[in-house]
Amino acid sequence: MSPATHEPSLSNPRPKPPIVVGITGASGSILGFRLIEELLKLGQRVQLVITEKSYQVIFEETGLKMGGQNKALRVLDHLNLPESMVDLLDVFENNRLDAAPSSGTHMTQGMVVIPCSMGTLGRIANGITDTLVARAADVTLKEHRKLVVVPRESPFNQIHLRNLSLLAQCGAVILPPMLTFYLPDFGTIDGQINYTIGKVLDQFGLGHDLYTRWGQHIPPAETSA
Repeated sequence: MSPATHEPSLSNPRPKPPIVVGITGASGSILGFRLIEELLKLGQRVQLVITEKSYQVIFEETGLKMGGQNKALRVLDHLNLPESMVDLLDVFENNRLDAAPSSGTHMTQGMVVIPCSMGTLGRIANGITDTLVARAADVTLKEHRKLVVVPRESPFNQIHLRNLSLLAQCGAVILPPMLTFYLPDFGTIDGQINYTIGKVLDQFGLGHDLYTRWGQHIPPAETSA
């Protein structure tokens, strides 16, 4: 007897794989949390890894205390999102090398390291996988999935640039949070943050309305006197 085949259920489609988000100890933790907010609003599952060194930076920049238990609920409360979204958000400690994102057999859509410290950048670029963030990024590369790195440092030295170049050669997308001025949408701090988050979402083909796209904003034609 041949083995039974299982047809996919149209009424109960398989959920999309999660996107892994790593928040490291660089300044700019608000970028990581804004990305998580937008992903959850889109109904996208998120697997969040927060490094130990980021805890103090997160507290200084946002007032959010990440120590202790119930981290997922704490993040949702910080983002003013309903607790019902807790099923979309998993939070892992950075030392959990046994966690799901550390294995290539665990399906994801890819990973975003935002903000990415230079220490984490160096680990990923040189294959040092002694933390979950670095291991998950390494897995993302070896499985040929999307890896987006949002580096937060200024200015860069030659070591930083070499590591960024190496990761780009390996297929990672280097997406620094650059200042942008060519549309009115970018005239505030929130507008600048939205620009970076929107560019990250674009990498995963996720639609958003965080800013007006070029070509949609058409100024009125000047008339001659």
